[in-house]
Amino acid sequence: MSAKPTPAAEITIISANGLRAVLADIAPAFERASGHRLAVTVTETGEIRQRILAGARYDVIALPQTTAGELAKLGHINPGSMVPVIRVGFGLAVRAGAPEPAVSSVDAFRHALLAAKSILITDPSTGGISGVHFMDVLARLGIVEEIKPKLVLNRGGGHHAERIAKGEADLAVQAEHEIRCVPGVQFVPYPAEFQRTIVFMAGCGVPAGRPGAAAPANVLIRFLRGPEAVRAIKARFLEPG
Repeated sequence: MSAKPTPAAEITIISANGLRAVLADIAPAFERASGHRLAVTVTETGEIRQRILAGARYDVIALPQTTAGELAKLGHINPGSMVPVIRVGFGLAVRAGAPEPAVSSVDAFRHALLAAKSILITDPSTGGISGVHFMDVLARLGIVEEIKPKLVLNRGGGHHAERIAKGEADLAVQAEHEIRCVPGVQFVPYPAEFQRTIVFMAGCGVPAGRPGAAAPANVLIRFLRGPEAVRAIKARFLEPG
């Protein structure tokens, strides 16, 4: 006697911004292959953390490794279900054809940032990892107070580099894939001393959003590690986890 197939279900997933484009790309293929439906929410890491701690429940949660690990220890993510999905790097966007900020040394990088008139970043108070990391870089360079008046804080998501292409700021700070996908800008990596790679983990929420949701959630997590998802990840200038 054949095993009874898993009934079609709606799978709720909440993810930090690093997976936004990938989830949009793979959703149709996943729904066709699995018969399940996806209900996707994408927002900043800090907002997800607040929602989960306040009692919100999702079948799948995708977050940077540190935050995912914290929520797993607190009992909100099943640690045995967690898998790495993508690796994210960071850097700067500058308008195509404009002089690139020097990154050959720490001192050159410090002077390049001080010379900029405006720098667009994700508001660190949202928990967005590119903004949080950049503020850490400024602290290590010892120029937080000098740079603060130059910062243009973005809380609404989207690709900051689009505003660089329009000439609305000198520099933008964001994840590498969010810069490389925008025409009319160049990606400039951090100096080696400040480079950072973030691994995004996906895992099942605990408790699941409703009885019986764990099986469909695991189907989605396996799909995120499969060949179709890997192709979508690479096409979006990301590295598989």
